[in-house]
Amino acid sequence: MAEPIVQQVPTSKPVSPGNIRARLIEEEQVSLAQSIAQNGILVPLLGHYEGEPLILDDGHRRLDAAKRAGLAVVPMLIAEHAPTPAERLSLQLVVATQRQGLTVTEHARALHELMQETGWSASEVSVRLGRPSPATISKLLSLLVLSRDVQDQIDAGRIPMSSAYQIVTVPDATERERLIRGVLDGRLTRDRLVAQTKAVKSGRIATPPRRPRQVTRERVSIFLGEGRSVSVSAPTLSVEGLVAWLADLAERIRNAGADGRPLAEVIKDISGKGE
Repeated sequence: MAEPIVQQVPTSKPVSPGNIRARLIEEEQVSLAQSIAQNGILVPLLGHYEGEPLILDDGHRRLDAAKRAGLAVVPMLIAEHAPTPAERLSLQLVVATQRQGLTVTEHARALHELMQETGWSASEVSVRLGRPSPATISKLLSLLVLSRDVQDQIDAGRIPMSSAYQIVTVPDATERERLIRGVLDGRLTRDRLVAQTKAVKSGRIATPPRRPRQVTRERVSIFLGEGRSVSVSAPTLSVEGLVAWLADLAERIRNAGADGRPLAEVIKDISGKGE
């Protein structure tokens, strides 16, 4: 890009096409706004024009804080030409790592987007950005196999980085979820997690089968006097259905017992036919 020049631009003018940060942290923005109110903006924002719109390439936190501090204008280095998406991502990555760092998964997503945009390998990204190492880039990218909710847990420090890197080595998503729950519940220490992941990958631990869903059943007992009773259980029961079932049962018992067999054999016989 051509050498940019510094201009004072209204805080309402820059338009953001997107930023590698997933969100701005309120406490940090309040603190930055207080600093800017006292000292002004020490590092100019970066941008370029695309026709009338002034596109913000870097400085999203400073612009937000400047608005909070009530500044009317902000200093901006304005380039003559628009950066490519890859140049903008590279610029934001370099600047972010030199100042207020990105969260771990924000960094991972930005690296992934840059590599998708440029076709660069991890080694090429490392050389062009000056950091991190290719191995670190590969480890960061591996975190993207996890759901966004889990990534947020990593950024919040609820899942240690060492544990996260261990979990993503497990290829089965169901097993990963089980291990994540164990870490969040405090049941899996670092050593136990390592042992569990090794066992899973070696096939010594199989995913437990899901229990079949139990169907709620209705049950009634009919007392016939002199210590006699009949109990009936079914998914649903009604008067008409019970009457029809009892009539059918009586007929089956009568037919099965016509040869004079003992009651126990008759019941066993009709029970087998009823399955």
